[in-house]
This record gives sequence, C-alpha cells and structure tokens, in this order.
Amino acid sequence: MLTSADWLAVLEPRLIEPLFSPETVERLRRLAMVLPGECQGTLETRLAPEAAPVDLSLRLRTAPEAHGLAARFPSVEGFLLRWAEGALAPARSVWLEFDLDRETDGAGPPAPVVCAKLPSGTDPGWLVNTVLPALQGGDLMSGQRASILACLDALPPSASLLYIFSLRARGSDAIRLEIFGLEPAAMLAYLRSLAPEMVPAVAEVSTIFAGVERLHLSFDVTDAILPRIGIEGSFPRQPSREPRWGAFFERLVLQGLCSPGKRDAALAWPGYDTFWTAPDRWPIAELGPRGVCLRILSHLKVVCAPRRQPEAKAYLAFGPPDGSNEGVTASSVASRSDSST
Repeated sequence: MLTSADWLAVLEPRLIEPLFSPETVERLRRLAMVLPGECQGTLETRLAPEAAPVDLSLRLRTAPEAHGLAARFPSVEGFLLRWAEGALAPARSVWLEFDLDRETDGAGPPAPVVCAKLPSGTDPGWLVNTVLPALQGGDLMSGQRASILACLDALPPSASLLYIFSLRARGSDAIRLEIFGLEPAAMLAYLRSLAPEMVPAVAEVSTIFAGVERLHLSFDVTDAILPRIGIEGSFPRQPSREPRWGAFFERLVLQGLCSPGKRDAALAWPGYDTFWTAPDRWPIAELGPRGVCLRILSHLKVVCAPRRQPEAKAYLAFGPPDGSNEGVTASSVASRSDSST
C-alpha cells in the first residue's frame, strides 16, 4: 500500500539541514508509514536559525480517505466519520496536523489537530451549533460561542472565515479561526475592534507582508481572543516564476526571523520527481513507473504575541497531484505544539 513514507523516500535528498535534522527526518518517517500516500502532505518548518521541530499535515478530500484514518486516530474518529458520511457536507476538506515534538517513543503518533475548510458565506448558526461541536466533541462553552459569533459579526464584507481548527490535541479548548480577505491595514482595524492589545505586536510584523497575496489572519478563541496572532501569505506562482517570493523571504531575513540557509533551502524546494528522476527511490511496487511527486512552496507565516519574538515558518507541500489547486494555497492546520504560539 502506498504511504506518505514512500513520498518522503522520494524526497530524501531534500530532507537535509538546515531545514531538516536527521532526528526530525526519522520521526517524520515513523509517522508517515501509517498515513496514506494518496493524500497531499505539508511539512511545517521553522525558519529561525536554530534547529526546530517540523510538523506534518495531511489533507483529506474524500470519504474513503477519512474512513481509512478514522479508526487509527480515535480522538478525531467521530468527526471524520460524520464528515465522511455527509453530515458536515459544507466542509470542503479536512486537514490533520501532527505535532512531532509531542510524539513519545513507543507510544505511537500524537493525536492530530483537526481542521475543516469552509465555503464562503458559511452560516454562523450552522457553524456554532453543528460543525464546531462536532469538531470539539461536545457543545461550545456559552462564552466561547458568543465570542466566535462576535468575531464573525465584525468581519468586513471583503473577508470570510476559511478554516476552523480544534486545538484539543494540544490540551486547549480554544477554537482557531482563520480569516481570508483582509489586507494588513484591514487586519489591524479588525483587531482594534476585538483585541486591541494585540495591535502593536501585529503592526510590527505587518510590513513584512507588503505586496504579498492570499493573506490569512488566524487567532484562537475561548471566551476571549487569546494573545497569539498568525499572518500568512503566498503567491499564485512558484518562486521560479515569481520574484516576489525572494523579496518576501529577504524581509524575514532582515528582521532576523529567517536564516539565509533556510531561505535558500525553502526557495529551492519547488519542483517534481518521477520514476525517471528518482528511479532508485520511486515506489515502483505500488505505482510502477507512473505518477509524479510534486514539491510546492505553499505559504509563509509569521506568528506574533505580546513581548515575544515573532516566529516565521514555511509550509512545504508534497505528494501526488489531485486535480485541484487547494494544496498550493491551503493553510496548515495550526502553527505550533501548544495553543499559545
């Protein structure tokens, strides 16, 4: 059976320092052996100079994919089965993210963070009464429900809720909301109405995103907005055809948020492999000489919080093409191994 580990084997020459330590690659392989190879994966890499963990996300687009993983991960089984059976049909796809720094040797993979992608114009009542309770495994707290509705009500017409995340795998009852359609100035205006204490930290990094497209704003909600804000962005084309990627990375380097070595490695990630480019590593028993393994620079993200150094990340997608472009622009399922960063 084709697994994500087969694709990591194809990618082996690129899973090297400074983005990937040998220990990180081994942990990725152990997890990927139990994940299906038909799904696109994303590697979440930290860009600061020091070594850092790498997380792995998997995107599910079909009912068979969800059914196949439901029994393996009991913490999200109920949600995956409801989505696979059509009870949460407006949710367009589901992401599972595995924080590998939470992995315990001999105890199997960590419980995944789960995320659902929503269509534009999602009904707030359906969101708080149906899909979020399914995602959380129980009803929302009354204060949390009110806070989420207030966040949605404050959105300008140009913006919409794109992703929702449950952070219970990280020991938090918070829901992460990810908003699409806000330019940096509009992000600051939106936060002034909801979490004014976060505006200075966000304003400090918002200039990094000048001229960047496909911007997302993410934050965590309990009965209030928690002090962690993420901003991410990307471009429709890959770096070989879009010089603004290089300028984007350079701003991160100048701010001390990205090492030059990691910048160069991330910019060199995009491309593809086939049996003909990687015959000794290709899953010939599963695929024969057919198929392609894509490598896509999905997006860059900066996470900020008061009185803390911002953290920059790159999201490197890999795996088979699926006939959609969602994997090129999709967000990762959350940003870190605890809900506060």
